[in-house]
Amino acid sequence: WEAAMLAEGEGKLKAIESTQESLAFLEKQIEGKKYFGGEQIGFLDLAAGWIAHWLSAIEEAGGVKLLDAERFPSLHEWAQNFIEVPVIKECIPPREKLLDYFNASISYMHSLSVAKP
Repeated sequence: WEAAMLAEGEGKLKAIESTQESLAFLEKQIEGKKYFGGEQIGFLDLAAGWIAHWLSAIEEAGGVKLLDAERFPSLHEWAQNFIEVPVIKECIPPREKLLDYFNASISYMHSLSVAKP
């Protein structure tokens, strides 16, 4: 979230690097599996499931690319599979609402940083 929220500069680059380190860890955990627990959705899939839908909206709103399909092929494939599970698909919010929320949040955070004396 910080990688998208920060305007520019070294702080943003560090946040992107930190996020991609975390994604690399998850990539290693999911390699060779459909879901983190194997062939069926488990607790970790549900805990990390926000990545599948929310992260792409955060990326778009913040003008960053974090979950690159070439760098994280297994995690990217997991994300695509996860959001296509019917019970998950019917529970996720519409993408446009997420984009509106993140765009508004980022604008608000930027306005706070500009308003600081």
